[in-house]
Amino acid sequence: MNDIQFLQHLLQIDSSNPPGNEHLVTEAFINRCKEKGLPFKVTMLDETRSNFEVTLPGKSGKQLFLCGHMDTVSPGTGEWVYSPFSGEIANGRIYGRGASDMKSGLAAMFLALEELYLSNTVPPADVTFLATAGEEVDSCGARTFLKENGGRKIDALVIAEPTNEKIVIGHKGALWLEITAYGKTSHGSMPEQGINAVDHMLKIIRVLDEMKIEWKTEKKPLGQSSLAVTMIEGGVQTNVIPDKCSIRADIRTVPPQSHSHFIKKLRSKLDVLLDQGEIYKYNVETLLDRPSILTDPARDIIQIAQMVKGESEADHYGVSYYTDGAVLNPRSEIPTLIYGPGDEKLAHQPNEWVSLAAYQRSIQFYRQLIISYGNLEPSEVSPMQGGERK
Repeated sequence: MNDIQFLQHLLQIDSSNPPGNEHLVTEAFINRCKEKGLPFKVTMLDETRSNFEVTLPGKSGKQLFLCGHMDTVSPGTGEWVYSPFSGEIANGRIYGRGASDMKSGLAAMFLALEELYLSNTVPPADVTFLATAGEEVDSCGARTFLKENGGRKIDALVIAEPTNEKIVIGHKGALWLEITAYGKTSHGSMPEQGINAVDHMLKIIRVLDEMKIEWKTEKKPLGQSSLAVTMIEGGVQTNVIPDKCSIRADIRTVPPQSHSHFIKKLRSKLDVLLDQGEIYKYNVETLLDRPSILTDPARDIIQIAQMVKGESEADHYGVSYYTDGAVLNPRSEIPTLIYGPGDEKLAHQPNEWVSLAAYQRSIQFYRQLIISYGNLEPSEVSPMQGGERK
């Protein structure tokens, strides 16, 4: 099974999350490792979900981690030209759910490590390939790894999320809140007898609109923070004054913004409305809390990546989506590179695809990165050469 066939095989596995079924992907890695003689480790999360690891010992005590997730979002209801689990190849592209986000990056990382193992190349640093479960929902795989390996040293982290082969040094934070306004029901013809939770929610949304402007900031290369109300639900029926209304807000943050500070500020503003009798009762619940991460471009993993690519120091970027790095590296203490062959604009879309040429280039990129990290100064790194693996 060559490199393209291996990716095709991974795309033919349905690891949509929920429910995940990532162990099916793990089994594909296990079979490949058994065929090649590569040692591996499996950590079961439950009967159908697991993390997968391969570690290649190096010459020094440095620890380089290559990380990617095995789950995908669901195919959705949009129309696909090719079946989302076909791995169809056409016009230099391979199609399927996860082609871009991020089975192409995951496969490329693994194959780079496999190539070094089969050629008896000992890398400068110990290299661990970690494939996780659950990133698309709750990062259960990354959290399990962290729980069981809390004291494990990581000197640099590389995450294969789709970056369109750009060198990405950080991503925005994500804070998802569910805010509920409460009231009291009454007959729709007698609204004065009840407390209308929908009316009160309008006041809460106005507070969020104010905070969106007050709190907005920008951090290069991540861009601007943002706040959007993305869901709303409330009411009993047309002729009943509603006693409950809930919204969900998607908040994206950049350093040095603090999620706990945002929530504290929001609660204080809502308490003012409460004291003034503008709202009756409210609740704020955190659904997801992922910090932003940002690496100094002067760190060695970023410098070496730039040299491998043959790019200048100015060629580094940020992304809006979050990664498992927010769990593995919540305080940005570990230098982290985000780099993958997929195009982030295709993630979660129907007809998701990745360029086969970009996929094969990424295998060579990761290979060159591994053999350069922990041994050479960035100035000594040779740029990646053109050409494709067959």
